[in-house]
Amino acid sequence: MPDSPEKKPAASSGRIPTLAIATVALGVLASLAIYGLSFIHGSGSLETDWDTSETIASPDARQVGDGSFTVSRTSLSAIAPNEDGLLLFRIAGIVRVESNGEPADVRCSVKSGVAGDTRLARASRLRAAWPRSTSELDLHRQDVPESSSVKYRTEDSKKIELPIRDVIQRYVDSNALVTVEWEGYVEDEQTWIWHLPDGSGVGATTLPWAVIFESETRPKGTIECKANIGDRSTRITIPYRQEEWPIADDQPNTGDAEAGDATNVQ
Repeated sequence: MPDSPEKKPAASSGRIPTLAIATVALGVLASLAIYGLSFIHGSGSLETDWDTSETIASPDARQVGDGSFTVSRTSLSAIAPNEDGLLLFRIAGIVRVESNGEPADVRCSVKSGVAGDTRLARASRLRAAWPRSTSELDLHRQDVPESSSVKYRTEDSKKIELPIRDVIQRYVDSNALVTVEWEGYVEDEQTWIWHLPDGSGVGATTLPWAVIFESETRPKGTIECKANIGDRSTRITIPYRQEEWPIADDQPNTGDAEAGDATNVQ
């Protein structure tokens, strides 16, 4: 029986498939688009520092039953108003509670009471406030960011990077279990509630915080903190007001002052 004729392989056309060409072309276009965006006016962020920082006077520690409570290391930092008169200012401090084995709760509200328009600044879609609300998550598991990225339109960017590690290195300095939650959104006020169900642990627990506001006029307001330790409580109220006014512009913060509306802020 004669052998079957050998089948020859089909000749290759030498062409690159159309789908492959399209895929490569799309990849090139996407790369060019991303590259081009980096040159668009107002994109990215601008790293800057506060033009002024002042200490806010704090009262002495309060005795609460066998424990103690204090609000200290409070400060006011601000950048000079830009061309449209909008500025940012930060209020920061710590609460320190020693409960001697009793469960404890601490509530702190920072209110902006300026004469003109004011509201909480935004960091992405969240308030520019730290620590973040952790709900049931232990505060030890929340990291302090390298800087506070805040939405704020300037001549060169849509947001600015402001220092935060200068006032917060970590959110809790003891082994005690701590959770923190935010109260509902109020335009000109930020409230944290810390829960220490097992108390402050050995010695005292230090809990730092910071919040940034937008303002059209001279920063001022109040810090109000209340501590419950066991069945005892105490309250501390601290007024604040920007001493340096007008603020000297140590760095150029000029440009459009639109920071966007506050919708979707949590």
